[in-house]
Amino acid sequence: DSQEFLSFLLDGLHEDLNRVHDKPYVELKDSDDRSDEDVAHEHWSNHIARNSSIIVDLFHGLL
Repeated sequence: DSQEFLSFLLDGLHEDLNRVHDKPYVELKDSDDRSDEDVAHEHWSNHIARNSSIIVDLFHGLL
């Protein structure tokens, strides 16, 4: 359907426009006894360290 096509198209554009060429390995820590806000901030920072493109800037979190 159209939502799947848009997701596929944006993913392809993101991969071509990604400003991060050498993606760092990120090991996820357990979220034991940490606030949801701290865990969310850590995960978003890890995501941005590997994925940085105009597509992420404009569309991530919207689909």
